[in-house]
Amino acid sequence: MKKVLLCLCLGLSLGACSSPHLQPVCPTLVPYSQADQQALTAELLQPGDRPQTVRWIGDYIGLRDQVRQCQKNTKNGWNIFSSSHKVK
Repeated sequence: MKKVLLCLCLGLSLGACSSPHLQPVCPTLVPYSQADQQALTAELLQPGDRPQTVRWIGDYIGLRDQVRQCQKNTKNGWNIFSSSHKVK
């Protein structure tokens, strides 16, 4: 029993010495063509009240901005999971 406990303590001690390098994984953005954007604009400009559609699109724009920032930070070698920056 003492050997098992000793091995367990030793294993936990050695495991605590190393820290994993976490790399953020950013989602990819769906590309929209200029024609897609113009079609959406024309649809939104049609008469009628669309408060939910406008709100949802605003949220989606915010998410796309966050993905772009994540991808930019990842390309620059910045790890969002640590306080240090990688030097290239």
